[in-house]
Amino acid sequence: MARDLFLPLVAACLLSLLLSPAVRFLTNLGLPRFLSGLTMILVSAGLIVASVWVTIPALTQWMESAPDSISHILKHERELKDTIENIQETSQRVSDAVEEIIEQEPEANVLVKPEENWGESLLTSLQTGFGVGIIILTLTLFLLTHGDSLILNLIRVSAKRKTRRKFIKLFRRLRFEVGRYLAAVTLINALCGAVTSLIVWYFDLPMPWVWLVLVTFLRFVPYVGVAILAVLLTLISATQADTLWLTLAPTLCFLVMMNITGLLIDPLVHGMRLKINPIIVFVSVVFWGWLWGIAGAIIAVPMLTIILVSAQTLEWIRVSQIMTVKSK
Repeated sequence: MARDLFLPLVAACLLSLLLSPAVRFLTNLGLPRFLSGLTMILVSAGLIVASVWVTIPALTQWMESAPDSISHILKHERELKDTIENIQETSQRVSDAVEEIIEQEPEANVLVKPEENWGESLLTSLQTGFGVGIIILTLTLFLLTHGDSLILNLIRVSAKRKTRRKFIKLFRRLRFEVGRYLAAVTLINALCGAVTSLIVWYFDLPMPWVWLVLVTFLRFVPYVGVAILAVLLTLISATQADTLWLTLAPTLCFLVMMNITGLLIDPLVHGMRLKINPIIVFVSVVFWGWLWGIAGAIIAVPMLTIILVSAQTLEWIRVSQIMTVKSK
């Protein structure tokens, strides 16, 4: 029920942690803190708008052309075609029967909600997302420019010096480790997206540039994100390829690249996530995905990272022991 309130707050906190190293770098160069934060916010907004501008029209075009491509592929499958025709005939008979029942009972006062096509639903979602995005970017700017003073005021509330020192250490670690983690993951995901775009371009599939955006965001979702990308890539390949090999080759290359990245690059760049028990990671992704949708699934692992850093800094030993994997 509180998703519309808490999701922008959490997203703004994570985005501020992601942008804080760049803001600190610009501040050290002599740029005022407000201008540094505003610059990074404008850059982030530009990247988001460019991603949506590139992705949505391409996906819409593919969705319009995909049925014709699939029909062309299946035209020789007579048995499957007959099954589809039988389903269509059955559906039409059911629709006719329902219309006859409605016509026989004119006095019944039935309110029928007008159907909304997928284009209108997409436009509504984009409008809602635009409003939420404005809130997130505005709050992120406030956190980047005035977050330090707010944190200091919160720390001063505690009367114990030892507690104040712990919280100061906690906020420093959150800014450094979580910010570095988010920056590293974003960079790796973008590189994986670029390689995936090259794979799609090499096999002459449509929308090669779109995969840069899709992989960058969906790879934040462990396990599930890569599976969604593999299925989507297979579907697009099936609508374009003439043979089974050409259908599976792009997906196989993509999965090999994902495995190499997961086994070699990820452990070297961000070992923090790998210390968390995989069961907890998976359950967290499922829970936040169920609660907040795709946005919740994307921020699930960064939230776990924040919890683990807090547990280690504040000496929540039991929480840290439960979340981490013990080395043998």
